[in-house]
Amino acid sequence: MLRGKFIKEKLPRYDWAIDISPEFIEKNGGFSAGKSYIKALLSLYAYFQPKSFIDDSLVNISNYWLKKANSKNYHHFFPKAYLNKKLDWEYKDFYINHILNITIVDDYLNKREIAAKAPSQYMKTFSRKNRELPETMKSHLINDLDKFGIWENDYEKFLKQRAKAVSRELKKRVIEQDVDKTMSVELENYVEESE
Repeated sequence: MLRGKFIKEKLPRYDWAIDISPEFIEKNGGFSAGKSYIKALLSLYAYFQPKSFIDDSLVNISNYWLKKANSKNYHHFFPKAYLNKKLDWEYKDFYINHILNITIVDDYLNKREIAAKAPSQYMKTFSRKNRELPETMKSHLINDLDKFGIWENDYEKFLKQRAKAVSRELKKRVIEQDVDKTMSVELENYVEESE
């Protein structure tokens, strides 16, 4: 029993491997609110109490709003309409709808303030309204607007930097096991959870 192990200050052991590397997150981050892997990453996002890009206030997070992939609270940081015009990547839809491109915002911000604008354009507007914007963005695991390619609208750089940020935070929370080093992790067999 896990409880007994915790009381005796022993770490639990698991039979399955966990990969929290940036590369694994990039490869397996296709967004679907019903996948347990994606729910785990959304839980990490929620842990940081995301704040409004406009005024640094807390975003109201409700399980009811977050359990549907088309929720108005899920914002594609690089908007879908913007990326559809700009990207010519193979598997473009997978990368446009990637968990690393998702932030949790209020529905007003998502639909009325951002729409299909380039990130550099809408973030410039928010930087004039919100003097705390760099700190606000840290609550979304977007740690440095320059390094994350925001001002250049560099989506590839953004994905890589956010994958690193998410991976770093996961490493603080996941207890590495021997099985993580010896087994490969595949998500293809994971069943999407019903809502």
